[in-house]
Amino acid sequence: MTLIEKRLPLLCAALMITAVLQGCATLNKEECLVADWRLIGYQDGVAGKSASMVGSYREDCAKHAVVPDLAAYQAGRMEGLLEYCRPDNGYRLGESGKGYPVVCSSTTEVDLRAAYEAGRDVYLASSEVNRTHALVKKQRQLLQSLEHEREHKLSELVMDGIRSEQRVLLLYQIHELEPEIADVEAEISALEHELQDQRAQLDQLRRNSSY
Repeated sequence: MTLIEKRLPLLCAALMITAVLQGCATLNKEECLVADWRLIGYQDGVAGKSASMVGSYREDCAKHAVVPDLAAYQAGRMEGLLEYCRPDNGYRLGESGKGYPVVCSSTTEVDLRAAYEAGRDVYLASSEVNRTHALVKKQRQLLQSLEHEREHKLSELVMDGIRSEQRVLLLYQIHELEPEIADVEAEISALEHELQDQRAQLDQLRRNSSY
């Protein structure tokens, strides 16, 4: 029997416990009475929750004269932490921009830290790509607005009955728009080159990742 097959019943039960606990912030009387503290501990460990969580459960269940089985909870939580503190999960935490998993023991620190930092690098690179992409989009919208304004003034310029002083003003305004449009076009071009480099760096980081 494989390790996954051995853990399947435990994982399924943990998912059921997760669904119950996520549905409410506290444990009610029935949940306290039927609680499997090892599974609750396992669920908390897999989620990377602090050991202080059991204090909340103790407070909830004290109202119903139920005392959590601390030893079972801690044993389950430690088993869950073995899953949570794996390097591949550390990488996922870093990649998603979440904080470093401080609940993990020092025995997993070196591998976990390296994996987390690798994921964090991907997250930061991805954030830069998103930021530059947003700037490109913003500048393209500005360019479109400026070009629309220029076209509108050019249309006014050829209208019948326009006075000479209006024509002069329109020509001046069109003249003023030209360098502004050119500057925005140049900025878009520079940003697009920057975006291309950032995407290449992000792709390289992902290709080099072993997680």
